[in-house]
Amino acid sequence: MRIAIVGAGASGLFLARALSHKGLDVVLFEHKESVGKKLMATGNGRCNLLNKGLSANAYNNPSFLAPLIEEFPYSRLREVVEKDWGVPLYEIGEYVYPASLSAIAFGNYLRGSLDAEIRLGSKIGGYRPDEEGVALFHDGIRERFDEVVFATGGMSAPKFGSDGSLLKVFLEHGYGIAEMRPGLTPVLVEEKEGLKSISGTRIKALVRLLEQKQLVFEEEGEVLFRKDGLSGIVIFNMSSYIARRSLSDPVLEIIPLPFLKGDRAAMLSCWKKSSPGHYLESIFVPSFASYLLERSRRTGVALETLIESIPFHWAGNGGYEESTVTLGGIKTSEISTDFRSIRENHVSFIGELLDIDGICGGFNLSFALMSALKLAESLLSEIH
Repeated sequence: MRIAIVGAGASGLFLARALSHKGLDVVLFEHKESVGKKLMATGNGRCNLLNKGLSANAYNNPSFLAPLIEEFPYSRLREVVEKDWGVPLYEIGEYVYPASLSAIAFGNYLRGSLDAEIRLGSKIGGYRPDEEGVALFHDGIRERFDEVVFATGGMSAPKFGSDGSLLKVFLEHGYGIAEMRPGLTPVLVEEKEGLKSISGTRIKALVRLLEQKQLVFEEEGEVLFRKDGLSGIVIFNMSSYIARRSLSDPVLEIIPLPFLKGDRAAMLSCWKKSSPGHYLESIFVPSFASYLLERSRRTGVALETLIESIPFHWAGNGGYEESTVTLGGIKTSEISTDFRSIRENHVSFIGELLDIDGICGGFNLSFALMSALKLAESLLSEIH
C-alpha cells in the first residue's frame, strides 16, 4: 500500500512512524523547509507529550473522544512511545515528557526513526479520489496513491507552518468545517496601565471568569503578567472557554493568595500590624507589591480589596500567532471513528485539522497520537 501523508507536524509524524515500520510505502509531504516545527516548540521547549489524567472531559467534544480514550488510555499510549518507539518518558505530576526534556531532541529522533520518504517544500494543489485510490496534485505534477491522509493542522502558530492553506480545497470537496478561531492564547485586558512594571512576573492564583456577575469558569494555577494582558496555563484554558462562547462582558478576577483559607481579611490585618511598612513584601515580590499599591492609589480601590481579588475586563484573546491550538476545523460528522472520510474513498483526516481540541497539559499531542494510531490500525487491517 502506498500512502501519502500531507503535513509533517505532530500527527503526520506520528502516523508516519506507526506505518513506515510495517512495510508500507509512506511519502510524507511538508510545505516548510523542515518537519515538526511546531512540535519542537511545544511544552516550553520540553514537549509535554502526554497527560496521566487523560480524560474525554478535557476536550471540546467528549462524546467523540470517550471511546477513543477507552481504546487508547494513557497506559497504552505510554507503551507505544516507550516500547515501540524507544523513547523513555518522564513524569512531572500529571505532565509527561520525553526523558530528554527536549522537544527538539524528540522531534529529531522521531524524524530519524522514520522509514519513509520525506518531501520538503512541497506545494499541494488539490486531490481527486476514485474507487482505486487518490490522485494528489503537488508541485505541478499528478501522483497516484492508494490512500491520502491530511494532517495539515489548523491555523495556530503560522510561523511553524499551520496556515490553513488547504481549507479552501476541503470546502470545494463539500466538507463541513466548524468556524476556526485561535485557542489557548494569552488574554488582552483593558486595565493595561501599570502592567508594564510587572511584565514577566508570575504568581500563583485562583482565576475566575464572570459573565453578568455570574461565575462561569474558574481554575487555579500560575498567572504570567504581560504588558498588555495575562498569560499562563490557566489563562490559556480560559481563553478557549471565552472563544467558544458569545460572552457580552467577561470579567476576570485574579485572586492572588489561593492557599489562604478562612478569614483572609483578618490574616492580612494581622500581617499589616506586625510590619506596617513592609508587610506586602512578605507576601509578594517587590514589583508586584508596588503594582498593587499604585493601582490602589490610582483607582481608589482599597489595597485589602485588591489583595482579595484583582479585576480585569477582557479585551480580546491573542491571535493565531500566539495561540497553541486551533478551535474548529473539519467536523467530526465528516469522518468515521477510525478517521476515514465518510464523504470520499481513500481519504482520511487526523490531528488538529479536525474540530477537536483540548486544554493545556499534553492533551492536544495525546489526541494527535491517538488519531494517528487509530487510523494506522485501520489502514494496516486492509493489508492483513
